[in-house]
Amino acid sequence: MTEQIHGGMLQDSPISLDFSVNINPLGMPQYVKEALREAVDRGEELWEKYPDPLCRELRERLADCHRVSAKRIVCGNGASELIVAIVRAFQRRKGTDSLACVLPVPSFLEYERSLQAVGAGVYFYHMKEEENFMVTETLLEKLTPDMDVLFLCNPNNPTGSLLSEELLKVILDRCGKNGIAVILDTCFWELAQSSLAEEDRAWDYGNYLDLIVLKAFTKLYAIPGLRLGYCICSDVNLAEEIMAQVPCWNVSGMAQTAGLTVLNNKENIDYISQTKKLIGRERNYLEEELQRLGMKVLPGQANFLCFYSQEPLYEKLLGRGILIRDCRNFRGLEAGWYRVAVKGHAENSLLIEQIRQILKIPEPIKDP
Repeated sequence: MTEQIHGGMLQDSPISLDFSVNINPLGMPQYVKEALREAVDRGEELWEKYPDPLCRELRERLADCHRVSAKRIVCGNGASELIVAIVRAFQRRKGTDSLACVLPVPSFLEYERSLQAVGAGVYFYHMKEEENFMVTETLLEKLTPDMDVLFLCNPNNPTGSLLSEELLKVILDRCGKNGIAVILDTCFWELAQSSLAEEDRAWDYGNYLDLIVLKAFTKLYAIPGLRLGYCICSDVNLAEEIMAQVPCWNVSGMAQTAGLTVLNNKENIDYISQTKKLIGRERNYLEEELQRLGMKVLPGQANFLCFYSQEPLYEKLLGRGILIRDCRNFRGLEAGWYRVAVKGHAENSLLIEQIRQILKIPEPIKDP
């Protein structure tokens, strides 16, 4: 198998459908496309000037949206850059001592890669298959005073599981009492919720000294090529420590333009509403069809599904021009586990049909 560190990384094979990347199936909003075209036409205003290195206007608008101080927000070239910056910031606090981090697995690979890069001690919390690879209260046993940092992905990637608010509060409380910083990655949050009324307010869960909530424009607005993420910190000092770890001009003028366009556009609420409806409907379809084909599908609420197949699928689908995410390089998952994004119905139907053909399962007879 060609090494696949993340989704969307196979560049030398003819791919007609990419289910390995988890972005909004509606694609980039039309109003963002128009704003970027206008920005290109302005040319000298965007290309011939350095972008604001502090992303001041973007941070102010984000602060308005989240009802926090702009001084608590740091913008990055995608959430992945911020993960590296956050780890380095905490490593500087420790000086020459090794950073001790708790990491539930399986989860996003960049956490472990960033921790290894600074020589941190990584203490794995292995989620169990019989518990659908979900975080349970047994995590509390790992949250001892000798730990420095906890990474949590909510909803989790690649499993799609979502922590209950009750359990999250218990975990944050334990971390607060034991002096453990929490990095809460919520980059898929808006794509996982069923109601517009539900809002991610994790940064208001009590008075936690070191809580960082990661968010991104990439997934929701289908702009992975522009790279735009941000984090909300529990206090100003923590934000300043993280900002000191990112390079100057790390967020391009085009990315800042895209972010401000989204935040200032009244059509955005309708776009998000349509997104939630589409993902909810199509996720149910994919889950039901995969189960009919004999797959074990993990329960989740994200815009992707994680499932197990006894029949090898990656190479066979690749030969048909379809790329899915082989999950064997996620710590805690073995060969046979796959992740697929939720796409439009035509694409999802084609995926199911191709898997059906690979498994040589007859198409069900439809009622007349």
